Amino acid sequence: MRVYSGGAVRPSSTREAAQRHFRPILAAVRQTSSDGDVFEALASNFSRFRSASFARTLQQLRRFNRDDSTTLLLEGESGTGKTSIARWLHANSARSRYPFQHAVLSAMDDALAASDLFGHVSGAYTDAKSARAGLFTAAHGGTLFLDEIGKASLNVQQKLLHAIEYGELRPVGSDRNVRIDVRLIVATNVPLEEKVADGSFLPDLYARISAFRTRLPPLRERRADIPVLVGTALRRHAEACGYSVTPAVHPELLEALERAPWMYNLRELDSTVHRLMLEADGESVVSIEHCRAELRYLRELTAKGCELTLERISDAIERTGSVSGAARMLGVARTTVHRHQRRGLPGKGSQSA
Repeated sequence: MRVYSGGAVRPSSTREAAQRHFRPILAAVRQTSSDGDVFEALASNFSRFRSASFARTLQQLRRFNRDDSTTLLLEGESGTGKTSIARWLHANSARSRYPFQHAVLSAMDDALAASDLFGHVSGAYTDAKSARAGLFTAAHGGTLFLDEIGKASLNVQQKLLHAIEYGELRPVGSDRNVRIDVRLIVATNVPLEEKVADGSFLPDLYARISAFRTRLPPLRERRADIPVLVGTALRRHAEACGYSVTPAVHPELLEALERAPWMYNLRELDSTVHRLMLEADGESVVSIEHCRAELRYLRELTAKGCELTLERISDAIERTGSVSGAARMLGVARTTVHRHQRRGLPGKGSQSA
């Protein structure tokens, strides 16, 4: 049986993608931030991806990126690649020769967030012994990416709204406004409409940032990209896992990886491939036999393991926490899960949906 080496790429259908697999990574990747999310940065070599959902997203982003003065809103689940998208947008804009700054608002201390973003003057507060430029000033001419915008306090939201509307900011403790030239990209993994409704997000700010919005599809909606992503992860982890040559991936394992639910998207896929390589312990082919412990569920996602049983349904519900999640994991409709559950109850063997 043939195996797919390194890139985990199927023969003929993605030959061009395989040839491009060793191209230099985009300039944005070379600027990988200290957050350590290298895998999402590698994922920014978008030309290799094959899924229709991601192609539509990329097409929309390219249109929006023609005007780099617009504020963009990236929406998507955790791990869908919002940071790498922001870096790619910056690298492919006229602002690419200027700085890219990145802040995760949920990680900022609320009392100091305004100072971190807008700067402060000496003596602005007790520990402000010297003036400090904030991230807006540090990104002047370039791009500022604010992740988890929905976690910003109302005070910070008000200052952000002023900066977007007037192109200026006022450092904490200062009596003067400072002009800024920054392209703002913001991201969220929660529905901002709900936060507007409950009063925790300013309607005016939402109106300003949502005019140009893009939803990043979760990995389960772009399964055609999984072989390329698996190949990327194999090469990225090879040296750290003790491989002198990047291992191949067995087609049966690749089939299981393509069917998995990936509730945590790119990060989960990367971690899974890393674990499989460690389990393979230097073998030249990573296979379904290396799916041990918590990865055993992958064995059930192969063609041999796809017969729907109550045990598989129960395991899927336990793993995902819901019937809907179990149905996604198993690749069936919710009604199918309910029907098998009913048939499995004592005395209900002849009952149908």
